[in-house]
Amino acid sequence: MRIARHLLAATSVLVIAGCEVGSTGGPGNGNPDAPAGSSVDAAPGSSDAPTASGGLEYAPYFYTWGWGSGSYAFPSLAAMKAQGGPAAVTIAFVIADGGCKATREVQDNLDDVHAYVAAGGHLKASFGGAAGTYLESACGDASSLATAIGNWVDETGITDLDFDIEQGDATSNPTINAMRATALKQVQQAKGIRVAFTLPVNPDGLDARGKAVVQSALDAGVEISFVNVMTMDYGSDPNLDLGQTAISSTDATAHQLTAMIPGLSLADAYRKVGATPMIGTNDDGNVFTQANATALADWAGQHHLGLLAFWAIQRDEACPGGTELDLCTGVNANTFEFNAIFGAVAGHP
Repeated sequence: MRIARHLLAATSVLVIAGCEVGSTGGPGNGNPDAPAGSSVDAAPGSSDAPTASGGLEYAPYFYTWGWGSGSYAFPSLAAMKAQGGPAAVTIAFVIADGGCKATREVQDNLDDVHAYVAAGGHLKASFGGAAGTYLESACGDASSLATAIGNWVDETGITDLDFDIEQGDATSNPTINAMRATALKQVQQAKGIRVAFTLPVNPDGLDARGKAVVQSALDAGVEISFVNVMTMDYGSDPNLDLGQTAISSTDATAHQLTAMIPGLSLADAYRKVGATPMIGTNDDGNVFTQANATALADWAGQHHLGLLAFWAIQRDEACPGGTELDLCTGVNANTFEFNAIFGAVAGHP
């Protein structure tokens, strides 16, 4: 049984724009199961999501609180890309901002967003996470939730969306699952958004809560691009091989999808699954190494996985002093070592 199930774990906590940012920050162990069909509309003015010839997308997470920060190797998306960073990222997180409206970090940095896109970058955005109030919890019904998401899409131009559901029953009970699913169907029809789910996972796949999130969306007719599993924070077993555990978790999720979606082949199920490890030292003390990354990336390429990501691109650097999990991995000698491993299998640097 895993402990941390969050894309953002916090021990010492800094609150920025309603998001908790801790000195230990990473996705928690995840559990996904996701469905099929994905109509992929790029954000207005953005390039299509970079993919390998087999369709593998790669988009590590980018902290919303990283903009303008001197704590990291780069202060912006454009600077990250100019230094050899990835051609796609997943901005995290978008949550509620004092009511049924979304936080505005992306809108406040649109010049950088446009510069990144102009340089060939593609942006995904993740709603939810480990801390703060989800829009689903702040909005009273599906219509108001759809309006809040739609307004955010209009203001940012980003249509490639992910919903990170990891706060337990409060954010994944039957009522809220149905409301979220109805709202996403409405926005997908109106705005052409792409919808993915990021969920906690176990070595044997999604748990009942994660499967219920996916099933609610399927029942509402939402086209799901990916079920992305958080392959991290599995517990403090010092003998755990995080590379092989990530592979078994992702593989099990693909098999679950074949049972959830009538007629879905295993090959197509792999294309609907994503894997997101926490690079380097995890919140539970286990370490996802460069060798683990190579094993996962090679397996993903061989099985034509749909998506690879990691938590987080700002951490993909050497530690200036002791290991601070919000700042670095504890295993890097240089910046962008994990980016190079995952980017190579995805077909771009």
